[in-house]
Amino acid sequence: MNMKRQTLKYLVLCCAMACAQASFADSGPSGQKSENQYLFHPDESKQTDFDTDVEPLHEESLQGFDCMDRDDDGYLSENELDARDECVNNAKERGLEASSRTALILDLMDADRDLRISKREFNIWNEMRSQQN
Repeated sequence: MNMKRQTLKYLVLCCAMACAQASFADSGPSGQKSENQYLFHPDESKQTDFDTDVEPLHEESLQGFDCMDRDDDGYLSENELDARDECVNNAKERGLEASSRTALILDLMDADRDLRISKREFNIWNEMRSQQN
């Protein structure tokens, strides 16, 4: 009986150590922070059929989208969002000011988590911002 208890304690201790080690390995090196640690982009949440055709309530809701969409694919990538300074009027009121990190803006606007902004997502963001003002 005593031998069984010792074996059981040993197994529990091994499992606890393995879990702690796995948790530590997942956390990555301390002191290094990347923008991606704040972003949540699980593959299972991607939607490929997110409708991009929109009719904005306010004319300015899509203002700047076409200017930033340099490859004319109907979506804004993170690199294209960097051009918001030269393309978007009243960027500060729309939450798109240059001082904000592009990756954070992408994460906030990207409803379907495909790492790009559709016209629909851009419109929804701007409509929500206009309602807050």
